[in-house]
Amino acid sequence: MDRISLPQTCFDILSKEVALERVTGFEDLEHLKLANGEDGGSIQIYKGEKIEKVTMVEFEFNREGVPLPHLKNELALGAQLFQIVPDFSYKIPIWGINGNIMKNGDFGFDTDFSFGFDLVMDYEFTMRYLDPFNAVYKKYWNHPDFKRVHLDDTTTWVRSYISPVFIIVETTLDKANTVYDLCSEFIKLWVRIWKEAERKDEAFKEAQKRRILSQYSGMKDTDRMAMILKKIYGEGTFSKFFKAMS
Repeated sequence: MDRISLPQTCFDILSKEVALERVTGFEDLEHLKLANGEDGGSIQIYKGEKIEKVTMVEFEFNREGVPLPHLKNELALGAQLFQIVPDFSYKIPIWGINGNIMKNGDFGFDTDFSFGFDLVMDYEFTMRYLDPFNAVYKKYWNHPDFKRVHLDDTTTWVRSYISPVFIIVETTLDKANTVYDLCSEFIKLWVRIWKEAERKDEAFKEAQKRRILSQYSGMKDTDRMAMILKKIYGEGTFSKFFKAMS
């Protein structure tokens, strides 16, 4: 089976621009166990300037694969995730990408920025950062290596958590380099925002936190993959994972 490593690749790209250091207190997540006691992958967490948390997740399921009901019960061998959570004192979005490694060689993933502020009310930010990114976004949204999954096939659009550059596609593990190229472009934009961001007041920080935490609290109970992970790893490990992510 071809190998893909989103978390490590994204970490390597980001760490060339931002100094990162390991976060302590989550050592028990660095060697995950499945509910049946088998090895189940790892979670590593870092932090940096203007960054509250960078999370690298590699879930490894059993060799037989785990059926994913929302993907026609196709068997998954694992899942991977990389996420950057900023210090909410700054006007910087979360960026994340996550994907499922399928037994048949398929790889489906989605990526997006999550904003703790309303883009509709911030025209200047949108035109400064997202409008110039549109060409890159369309390049990958229409890339021949990717089969695009339309947003209205997967979710109800909600302005508060789906951005204008949301991408969800199906591809195969042998197209990993194209996925890495996409990650590089998203991280490049994120780093530009990060470099130019200036500290805001405490009211701005708290407003961002409330908005993002409301998203996470809803996802914990409704996200389809979250329900599967809870079953595979058990309630205790899943709760620790969710704490690490939020």
